[in-house]
Amino acid sequence: MTGTAAMLAIQWRAQRRRLLVWVLATVGTLAFTAIAVAQLYNTPEEIASYGQAVVSDALVAINGHVEGIDTLGGIIQDEFGFIASFLMPLVGLALVAGMTRGEEESGRLEALLAGRIDRRSPVVSAMLLVVAAVVVMDVGFVLALLAAGIELGPAVLYAQALGMVTVVFAALAAVCAQVVLHSRGVYALGFAALGLSYVLRGVGDVNETFWVWLSPLGWLEKTAPFADEQRWWVLLIPMAVATGLTFLAVGLTRRRDLGAALYRQGPGEPAASAWLVRPIGLALHGQLGSFLGWLVGSVALAAVMGALAQEVVGAILGNPSVSEAMGITRHDAADGFLASTQVYLAVIACGYVVQALGSLRREEAAGRLEPVLAGASGRMRWLGAQVLVVGTGLVVIVVLSAVVFGATTSLSTGDSGYVGTLLVSGLAYLPAELVMAAVAVLLYGIVPRAFGLAWAAFAAVTFIGLLGAALQLPDWVLNLSPLTHVGNPPVDDIDTTALARLGLLSALLASAAFAGFRHRRIPQG
Repeated sequence: MTGTAAMLAIQWRAQRRRLLVWVLATVGTLAFTAIAVAQLYNTPEEIASYGQAVVSDALVAINGHVEGIDTLGGIIQDEFGFIASFLMPLVGLALVAGMTRGEEESGRLEALLAGRIDRRSPVVSAMLLVVAAVVVMDVGFVLALLAAGIELGPAVLYAQALGMVTVVFAALAAVCAQVVLHSRGVYALGFAALGLSYVLRGVGDVNETFWVWLSPLGWLEKTAPFADEQRWWVLLIPMAVATGLTFLAVGLTRRRDLGAALYRQGPGEPAASAWLVRPIGLALHGQLGSFLGWLVGSVALAAVMGALAQEVVGAILGNPSVSEAMGITRHDAADGFLASTQVYLAVIACGYVVQALGSLRREEAAGRLEPVLAGASGRMRWLGAQVLVVGTGLVVIVVLSAVVFGATTSLSTGDSGYVGTLLVSGLAYLPAELVMAAVAVLLYGIVPRAFGLAWAAFAAVTFIGLLGAALQLPDWVLNLSPLTHVGNPPVDDIDTTALARLGLLSALLASAAFAGFRHRRIPQG
């Protein structure tokens, strides 16, 4: 394939910062988790108590079935399991989507392929770069696990298993990039596959059936890196699948036109509606697909967690050690589990606003914003419409997720009072989520090239929210996340003063964002 080496050099120069950020984020997350777990469970008795605590079907469905849970490595795998289930696939999806379909959408790929570069080279070079990044991540994972006191053999196997999950979803993204026309379609198909993988793994683990072997996440846990009998041969499965998907993607590149996709949508409407030519209609049209995806994910998680509420509470009451494993108190087992789930839902809401507002940066970089602003729509009207649509979507996601969570919890426990309680708890996180939205729009309004910092902030908020209490992080670390200042409802009372401060902070940041957007150059960077 002519020009693969040149394409590899071009993509490395264009993507090296993104690659570095993803490598540092993944390695840093595992390293922090591993070292914190090692400090928290530093005696054989504490390690054994953890293994006895996380034996319920509900906990297995959430974090997976970890063989060797009675070891330090098993605890690290269990604590990192939920984050790894979404973080590792996201790395592969994001990198390949950006280097293939994203470059094609921008028009840069057409200019490159006009030279002596084969059409298959972008896919091949993208996969090579992802594999190289995974190798670096694996080295970082191994060093982090060694620092936490894990032996070399299990550390290498676990690191490779994590990396192969990334490679599989990267290869899947390469195939999807040939099928659909836009990078958002690649993300949609990738997240759908990820959700299916998570469900198959959960069902297979709980029922001890072969379904777990149909999931890339199941292959990760079936390597059993911290069990007595490790299964190195399982790594051959994701390796073969990733190789097959890569060859499929390379083959599909020659079956479509550049700038087109295998899935061809029908012709659009001959003229735009009166609603669509307005800023609010245009914003709604652009954000609808992303909103629906995040809404479905949030509601699905709320429904599953609510349905498992009674079983998880029973596990906590039946084993005092489980409360420490989950970072909640045994005295308020039910409320503690519900509060933990509320944080999960709040993290999803924060992810939605960062991703939705990140689309503004992509619209500007792709050159689609200038024609819009050249018409009757001014800068402030356009940005105001976008922020209004994203903010409204945030409220809808929060409310519907809270209602579904309350309804399923009430059905699971037989207590009808949870609908109102969890609705209030969900709305209490809204000011904190608005702070995340304000940070994202501030970065876009003033320094759009630095929008990646919004994702870095989201990663920090996610880590602190999901693992902060369980790992007993110091207060100054917990307070870095706006979610911490809400007050952990429904376990504790909602801190209305803190909510007011968060609301004021979000308003100030948003005002600064609009002021910066009014005066900066468009397009910028």
